[in-house]
Amino acid sequence: MYMLHRYIAKNVMLATLAVLAIITSLSFFIGILGELKDVGLGDYGILQAITHVMLLLPYTLYQFFPMLVLLGGVIGLSILDSHQELVAIRMAGVSLYQITTTIIIAALILILIATAMGELIAPRAKYLADTHKSTAQNGGQAVATSSGLWIHQGNNFLHIERVIDSTHLEGVTRYEFDDQHRLLTSYYVDILTYYNKQWQLHHLAKTIITGDRTSSQQLENSTWDLNLNPNLLNVGVVEPANLPLSQLATYARHLAKNGLQAGSFQFEFWKRVFQPLTTLVMILLAIPFVFSSPRSINLGWRTLFAIMVGFVFYILNAFLGQLSVVFQLSPFFAALLPILLFAMLGYALMWRSR
Repeated sequence: MYMLHRYIAKNVMLATLAVLAIITSLSFFIGILGELKDVGLGDYGILQAITHVMLLLPYTLYQFFPMLVLLGGVIGLSILDSHQELVAIRMAGVSLYQITTTIIIAALILILIATAMGELIAPRAKYLADTHKSTAQNGGQAVATSSGLWIHQGNNFLHIERVIDSTHLEGVTRYEFDDQHRLLTSYYVDILTYYNKQWQLHHLAKTIITGDRTSSQQLENSTWDLNLNPNLLNVGVVEPANLPLSQLATYARHLAKNGLQAGSFQFEFWKRVFQPLTTLVMILLAIPFVFSSPRSINLGWRTLFAIMVGFVFYILNAFLGQLSVVFQLSPFFAALLPILLFAMLGYALMWRSR
């Protein structure tokens, strides 16, 4: 009996790994084709494009992992069914419940590996991919570091602690030099916003250097005479996908506390929390379809079914995510609803199979 369970789990896992290998190859080549239009902008060349696509692969695979597990489960079980092995296993006394338990254990092993990749590798790799591409395209005018974003424009150097988006900055320090590279003025601004084609300063501390003396000024609100292109700030924009779960929760709380738009970060947090549950629901959908579908439905049709179900789930999840951001709906509910709907579908199909 142990050998039968191990044989079922091995087939499902091997089929899933084969699907992962195929999708990885397709994602790489599609990504390269998509990056060709940007090759030649600034210092962004073909080698940078290849590096960019490779760094994005862990994030892409983690995003689609539940669908890939569904596809691998359907293919693995369909291969056993086409060779009459599932019939022999059932006649040997293995119940549908035992087969389901075996497949869930195999899925849990894959989930542990995918979660480690998705939380420890994917966010950092995607962040590096985005920042290296933006830095290459802007010719080095903006450089993202672990301590924030540095921008060089004319005789000015800016350090930005946090880029909320291209129109809202926090913790901005500006150093203004003359043509002989002597420091003339330094500024520190708590909040900097771009409104009406002007940069609005909130809580400004200004230090003026004249010879061997300095003088300071404090202003609550003012404007800046700096022609800072908001497009340069894309290098330092924090995206939800670039943060691991712990930082994602902290950043979402920071945005909400300061009255900023936090919906996309909150939705991404709950979607990633529910990712293992989503994968389990997807693999459970594969079991009743294979057992309850007529033998006239071959592997090709079953694979097509898995692809359609996976994309319906992905589109529904993305749609509800946008709704939660636009209409201020609960991100928790928006992330959980697709899982509940597909779990009910899987339960109904499983009941029919029994």
